[in-house]
Amino acid sequence: MPQTPAVTFCAVTRHFGPVKAVDGVDLTVAEGAFFAMLGPSGSGKTTCLRLISGFERPDHGAIHIFGQDVSAVPPHLRNVNTVFQDYALFPHLSVRDNVAYGLMVKGMGKAHRLAKAEAMLDLVKLADYGARKPAQLSGGQRQRVALARALVNEPKVLLLDEPLGALDLKLREAMQDELKALQRRLGLTFIFVTHDQGEALSMADSLAVFDKGKIAQIGTPAQIYTQPATRFVADFVGSSNLLPPALTLALGGPAQWASLRPEALRLADTGPISGVVQSQRYLGTGTRINLTLNGTDLAAFVPAGSPVPAEGSQVTLTFAPEALHLLGDAP
Repeated sequence: MPQTPAVTFCAVTRHFGPVKAVDGVDLTVAEGAFFAMLGPSGSGKTTCLRLISGFERPDHGAIHIFGQDVSAVPPHLRNVNTVFQDYALFPHLSVRDNVAYGLMVKGMGKAHRLAKAEAMLDLVKLADYGARKPAQLSGGQRQRVALARALVNEPKVLLLDEPLGALDLKLREAMQDELKALQRRLGLTFIFVTHDQGEALSMADSLAVFDKGKIAQIGTPAQIYTQPATRFVADFVGSSNLLPPALTLALGGPAQWASLRPEALRLADTGPISGVVQSQRYLGTGTRINLTLNGTDLAAFVPAGSPVPAEGSQVTLTFAPEALHLLGDAP
C-alpha cells in the first residue's frame, strides 16, 4: 500500500499585494524524508515553509499534511513544529524549562513534562545543561535547545528555517552532520529551508530549487547538480560554466544552452578549449583558473597537488563528452 505523503502542495499560490511570493507550486514531500527548499532571497522557499506551519494561508490551492487538508487549519492544530534561525529561546527560563514550555502550554503536568524535556536534552547531547540559562550556552548549544524544544512536542513534520545560519563555518558543518544523524534516528520528516547550496546538497535526500515563486527543479542532490534543468539551476547550485548555443556547437554539441562544471575540465596537451589564464584562485582543495573562449568566461578546477598554470600562460583543456549537459532553456 502506497505511503501517504508527509506534505503536498496542490497549485498553491500566495500573493503579497502585486507580488506572487508563491506562484502555483505543486510539491510532494515523502514521509521520513530530509527535504530541502533551496533558493535565493525572495524566491518563495520561506513563504512555503510558513504555509506548511500555518503562519501564512494560501490564496489559491490546497496544502495537505499526511492527507489532511490543512489550508484553513490554524498553526496550533497542525502537527508540525518550526526551528528558527534566531532560536527564539526565553532568556529568563532555564534550558529545561525552555524545552518543556510547549508541553506546559498544552497542560501537561510538571513532573511529566520535565521528564520529557530531560529525555529530549539527552537526545541532543545536552543532558547536563538543563539548569543553565540560554545566555550561558554557545550558539551551537542554543541551536540544539531550540531543536529539542521543537521535538519534545512529537511533531510529525519538523520545519527548519535556516537554523544554522548564525553559526560559524566549522560549527555549522558539525551541526549538519548531527542534524542528519538525528533525522535518521527519529525517522521524522524534516523540511529544511536554506539559501546555502552546500547545506542542501550535503544534507537532503531530495530538494526543490526555487526561483521567483516557482519551483525550477526537484530531484536528488546528485540529479540537481549533475543534471540541472535550466541556466538558473546550473548557475545557482554549485559553480558551472554556462555555454551559449554557439559555443556548445563549437565544442561538439548541438546549438543549445549547456552546462559544463569546472571540475569536468582537465588540462591536456590537446583539446577543444584553448586560451590564456586570466586569473587564478587558491581554494585549498585545488585552484580555480579562469580564461575566456569566444567571449565566454570559463573556469576550470586544478586539484591540489597538480601543477597550476600561471596567469598569462596559454592552456589547453579537454572534457569527457558526457560532462557537457544540455539545458532546457530556449536557444
